[in-house]
Amino acid sequence: MADHTGTILPKHVRRRRPSFVLTSLIDVIFLLVIFFMVSSQIVPYSLLPLGPIAAEGGQREPAAAESATPPVAVRILAGRIMIGGESMPLSEVAERLKLLKSSGITAVLLTPSATATVQDVVTVLEASKDAEIASVTVLGGRSPAP
Repeated sequence: MADHTGTILPKHVRRRRPSFVLTSLIDVIFLLVIFFMVSSQIVPYSLLPLGPIAAEGGQREPAAAESATPPVAVRILAGRIMIGGESMPLSEVAERLKLLKSSGITAVLLTPSATATVQDVVTVLEASKDAEIASVTVLGGRSPAP
Protein backbone atom coordinates (compact mmCIF):
# COMPACT_ATOMS: atom_id res chain seq x y z
CA MET A 1 0.00 0.00 0.00
CA ALA A 2 1.00 3.50 -0.61
CA ASP A 3 1.82 5.84 2.19
CA HIS A 4 -0.83 8.58 2.19
CA THR A 5 0.15 10.32 5.40
CA GLY A 6 1.64 13.21 3.45
CA THR A 7 -1.66 14.03 1.85
CA ILE A 8 -3.83 13.67 4.92
CA LEU A 9 -1.83 15.93 7.21
CA PRO A 10 -1.33 19.47 5.97
CA LYS A 11 2.19 20.65 5.50
CA HIS A 12 3.40 22.95 8.23
CA VAL A 13 3.52 26.36 6.63
CA ARG A 14 5.90 28.65 8.43
CA ARG A 15 4.43 32.09 8.58
CA ARG A 16 6.80 34.92 8.02
CA ARG A 17 6.51 37.51 10.76
CA PRO A 18 7.04 41.08 9.67
CA SER A 19 10.15 42.43 11.30
CA PHE A 20 11.65 45.86 11.63
CA VAL A 21 15.42 46.02 11.61
CA LEU A 22 16.81 48.93 13.60
CA THR A 23 20.44 48.45 12.63
CA SER A 24 20.32 50.62 9.52
CA LEU A 25 18.31 53.31 11.32
CA ILE A 26 20.87 53.45 14.14
CA ASP A 27 23.68 53.70 11.58
CA VAL A 28 22.00 56.67 9.93
CA ILE A 29 21.45 58.40 13.28
CA PHE A 30 25.10 57.97 14.25
CA LEU A 31 26.18 59.36 10.88
CA LEU A 32 23.96 62.40 11.40
CA VAL A 33 25.34 62.95 14.91
CA ILE A 34 28.90 62.76 13.60
CA PHE A 35 28.04 65.14 10.75
CA PHE A 36 26.54 67.75 13.05
CA MET A 37 29.40 67.43 15.54
CA VAL A 38 31.98 68.00 12.81
CA SER A 39 30.12 70.81 11.06
CA SER A 40 29.15 72.84 14.14
CA GLN A 41 31.32 75.57 15.57
CA ILE A 42 32.67 75.23 19.05
CA VAL A 43 32.65 78.70 20.55
CA PRO A 44 33.78 79.41 24.07
CA TYR A 45 31.06 81.19 25.95
CA SER A 46 31.90 84.03 28.27
CA LEU A 47 29.83 85.61 30.97
CA LEU A 48 29.08 89.30 31.09
CA PRO A 49 29.00 90.60 34.64
CA LEU A 50 25.91 92.69 35.24
CA GLY A 51 25.56 95.30 37.93
CA PRO A 52 22.68 95.57 40.36
CA ILE A 53 19.30 95.97 38.73
CA ALA A 54 17.16 98.83 39.92
CA ALA A 55 13.78 97.98 41.43
CA GLU A 56 10.67 98.56 39.34
CA GLY A 57 9.59 101.80 40.95
CA GLY A 58 12.73 102.58 42.86
CA GLN A 59 14.83 105.64 42.28
CA ARG A 60 18.54 105.70 42.80
CA GLU A 61 20.70 108.65 43.53
CA PRO A 62 22.78 109.70 40.54
CA ALA A 63 26.49 109.70 41.11
CA ALA A 64 28.46 112.87 40.61
CA ALA A 65 30.10 111.50 37.46
CA GLU A 66 26.78 110.42 35.98
CA SER A 67 25.07 113.74 36.57
CA ALA A 68 27.93 115.73 35.02
CA THR A 69 27.23 114.67 31.43
CA PRO A 70 24.07 113.31 29.87
CA PRO A 71 24.20 109.74 28.54
CA VAL A 72 24.83 109.11 24.86
CA ALA A 73 22.22 107.11 22.96
CA VAL A 74 23.56 104.22 20.89
CA ARG A 75 21.12 102.54 18.50
CA ILE A 76 22.08 98.94 17.68
CA LEU A 77 21.04 97.77 14.22
CA ALA A 78 21.82 94.53 12.37
CA GLY A 79 25.61 94.67 12.08
CA ARG A 80 25.73 98.45 12.58
CA ILE A 81 25.34 101.07 15.27
CA MET A 82 24.16 104.66 15.21
CA ILE A 83 25.63 107.28 17.52
CA GLY A 84 24.30 110.78 17.12
CA GLY A 85 22.83 110.12 13.68
CA GLU A 86 26.12 108.71 12.37
CA SER A 87 25.97 105.09 11.24
CA MET A 88 29.05 102.86 11.46
CA PRO A 89 29.85 99.15 11.36
CA LEU A 90 30.10 97.17 14.59
CA SER A 91 33.84 96.74 14.05
CA GLU A 92 34.30 100.45 14.89
CA VAL A 93 32.22 100.48 18.09
CA ALA A 94 35.17 99.87 20.44
CA GLU A 95 37.19 102.76 19.03
CA ARG A 96 34.17 105.10 19.09
CA LEU A 97 33.29 104.27 22.70
CA LYS A 98 36.90 104.82 23.79
CA LEU A 99 36.79 108.19 22.03
CA LEU A 100 33.56 109.05 23.84
CA LYS A 101 35.11 107.99 27.17
CA SER A 102 38.13 110.22 26.56
CA SER A 103 35.79 113.15 25.83
CA GLY A 104 34.13 112.74 29.24
CA ILE A 105 31.10 110.56 28.48
CA THR A 106 30.45 108.16 31.37
CA ALA A 107 26.96 106.85 30.55
CA VAL A 108 25.57 105.11 27.47
CA LEU A 109 21.97 104.16 26.59
CA LEU A 110 21.83 101.14 24.29
CA THR A 111 18.68 100.71 22.22
CA PRO A 112 18.58 97.51 20.14
CA SER A 113 16.37 97.57 17.08
CA ALA A 114 14.12 94.72 16.02
CA THR A 115 16.72 93.66 13.45
CA ALA A 116 19.63 93.54 15.91
CA THR A 117 20.81 90.10 16.96
CA VAL A 118 21.82 89.10 20.44
CA GLN A 119 25.43 88.91 19.24
CA ASP A 120 25.24 92.56 18.12
CA VAL A 121 24.10 93.61 21.60
CA VAL A 122 26.80 91.51 23.28
CA THR A 123 29.46 93.00 21.01
CA VAL A 124 28.45 96.53 22.03
CA LEU A 125 28.30 95.52 25.72
CA GLU A 126 31.81 94.03 25.57
CA ALA A 127 33.10 97.13 23.78
CA SER A 128 31.59 99.38 26.47
CA LYS A 129 33.23 97.23 29.14
CA ASP A 130 36.59 97.50 27.37
CA ALA A 131 36.13 101.28 27.05
CA GLU A 132 35.42 101.40 30.82
CA ILE A 133 32.08 103.19 30.44
CA ALA A 134 30.77 103.61 34.00
CA SER A 135 27.04 103.25 33.30
CA VAL A 136 25.51 101.19 30.49
CA THR A 137 21.74 100.90 30.25
CA VAL A 138 20.03 98.59 27.75
CA LEU A 139 16.61 99.93 26.82
CA GLY A 140 13.99 97.71 25.31
CA GLY A 141 10.31 97.18 25.10
CA ARG A 142 8.15 94.17 24.55
CA SER A 143 8.32 92.78 21.09
CA PRO A 144 4.95 92.45 19.30
CA ALA A 145 6.11 89.20 17.71
CA PRO A 146 6.49 86.09 19.86
